[in-house]
Amino acid sequence: MLYDVIVVGSGISGLYSALYAKKAGFNVAVLTQSNPFRSNSAVASGGINAVINIAELDSVARHVSDTVEGADGLSHLQNIEKMFEEAPNIVKELSEMGVGFDEDAEGNLEQRPFGGASANRTCYIADRTGASIVQTLLVKCRDEGVHILSNHKFLNITQYNGKLSGVTVLRRHNTQVIALACKSLVLAGGGYAGIYRGHSTNSQESSGDVIAAALRAHMRLSNMEFVQFHPTTLASTGALISEAARGEGAILVDETQERFTDELQTRDKLSRAITTHMLKGHKVYLDFRHLDEKVIETKLPSAQKMALNAAGVDIRTELLEITPSAHYSIGGIWTREDTSTDMPFVFACGECAVTGVHGANRLGGNSLLEGAYFGRLAGREAARAALKRDFQPVDYADVNKEMRRVELIVEGESHFNINAMRKNLGESLFRNAGVFRSESTLADALEYIHYLMKRSYGLHCVNKERHNNVELPAILEFQNALTIAEAMVVTAMQRKESRGVHYREDYPMRDDRHFDSASYVLQLQYNYMRVSFENAVQNNLWYNIKKALGL
Repeated sequence: MLYDVIVVGSGISGLYSALYAKKAGFNVAVLTQSNPFRSNSAVASGGINAVINIAELDSVARHVSDTVEGADGLSHLQNIEKMFEEAPNIVKELSEMGVGFDEDAEGNLEQRPFGGASANRTCYIADRTGASIVQTLLVKCRDEGVHILSNHKFLNITQYNGKLSGVTVLRRHNTQVIALACKSLVLAGGGYAGIYRGHSTNSQESSGDVIAAALRAHMRLSNMEFVQFHPTTLASTGALISEAARGEGAILVDETQERFTDELQTRDKLSRAITTHMLKGHKVYLDFRHLDEKVIETKLPSAQKMALNAAGVDIRTELLEITPSAHYSIGGIWTREDTSTDMPFVFACGECAVTGVHGANRLGGNSLLEGAYFGRLAGREAARAALKRDFQPVDYADVNKEMRRVELIVEGESHFNINAMRKNLGESLFRNAGVFRSESTLADALEYIHYLMKRSYGLHCVNKERHNNVELPAILEFQNALTIAEAMVVTAMQRKESRGVHYREDYPMRDDRHFDSASYVLQLQYNYMRVSFENAVQNNLWYNIKKALGL
């Protein structure tokens, strides 16, 4: 089939991209491998940041300052400024589409505090903001005539004479590999925190499929070592308890009911504080008991329901045990300011892309805004790109290659348990490349990744059924997860400093002289990656100048 623009991913960035490309008059399709409400956007509960209440002494400049300070370096200042200037218009546009942000009695948007913010600037819908925005955008896309191709798993980018020609896709309902041709492509398939299986707020599908495909297509990845851990997830399941809880006044205590840290510091610092307290033998809890029941019922209904259903805890009267879990991947596909990538006519946005707005640590509430802002931009740019070219032939050798790969996985005899291998990978990464890491632990993680890579070739479907075979996509995701894990660990080993969410116990200080630059990963050939840090010479020169000036 032919589409002017194909968008991979059905979160906020993907749906916004599709909507803006469709508004430009193009034939647009969205590929989603499962339910859009399993996306990270849909479970991002706390809210979306925008400077709206100027009377509260807030400003765009303060929003920029908070973000840059929380980012701990590596920020793309121009992208940050443009995004925050546009933030009020994005919130207004979403409201006009039908997103029902909470309002006060006078009809003004309510805004709550979030970690690292110097003012209340997070707009919200109770604690289900992301799901409400995704639902609204999904309805809007369907009304505008965007083709939503559900149950279609993206496999790879196809090229003709080195140029984009389309994508290969697995139709999950019948295990058929097909090719879809397009003039331009938007990658918006989410992040890779799901590779920390058993210690992640993400669904198991969040294994970096889109990012791994970009790497195979010789596109650069950037800052893969930066994975943010959410400080408050259920100790029993890893399910997310939104930052909205702390924004509304819930506090952190240990088993002695002693409050031991600042709940609204940035997530990197808070996760380390909680983990350090736990390593000393303490348990950590969220305490809601002092909050008014009306606040819990109206502002935190999802947290209340999650705690009761998943942990059997009534947060009105009981403490809720929590632990940090992998939540958001700051690294991903390198992009320019217009969301373009190393491959012409291919754009990236959302969690799978690196725009520089999060630096080395993301502030809560900025991710939904990033998805919306860069999603709109990617949709516009993809539409412009589609005007400039005709469809390219799809090389069906690529399709046949994917078909043979799928057939081998389905028909072969399985020697290993895919669920055990995914869980073991997650355990190893959490233990060795988690909130704290070092040269020795990262080496252990890399050794285990390579061990699993060798055995992944022995993974085959036990169930040979072709209709909605759940084992096949799980095996494909695991193979991508190993690629992503390797890129993440290798870059973490090379960044010999502590910065933002990347904390090296053997290099506990930030080193601007050698590492005040983004990291890059490029796959030169099969199973060979090159890691580099951009502008190392320039950064050393700038460091010396700043030092001489006393800056």
